[in-house]
Amino acid sequence: MGEVAQWVMVVDDDEDVRTTVVEVLQGAGYGALAVPGGIAALRMLGETVPTLVLADLTMIDMDGRAFLTCARVLLGSSTPPFVFLTGVEPSRRSDITEAVLAKPFAIDDLLSIVKQHLRV
Repeated sequence: MGEVAQWVMVVDDDEDVRTTVVEVLQGAGYGALAVPGGIAALRMLGETVPTLVLADLTMIDMDGRAFLTCARVLLGSSTPPFVFLTGVEPSRRSDITEAVLAKPFAIDDLLSIVKQHLRV
């Protein structure tokens, strides 16, 4: 059986954030794909599953919490790890049990959390 490529799905409704994160990841040698929102990402998850999802917590079309819930319903035990990228204050995200990277974040912090979650 062949090796499965690891790649990161970057879901954010802010085009600048999406583009920058994908460019940083690709520059570091990771496969990365930008998706403009939760609804588009769910459609994509029906076709292919990433190794890791980086998702904004507050998107226009679908809140990050709802996106994660729908992904879990769709994929069950195959749901990849999620890391939320957010500018939401910690007191307003105390219900989040997944990893969180607060915006604005340093490139080194982004790469560190991706490396941590892509370990196999």
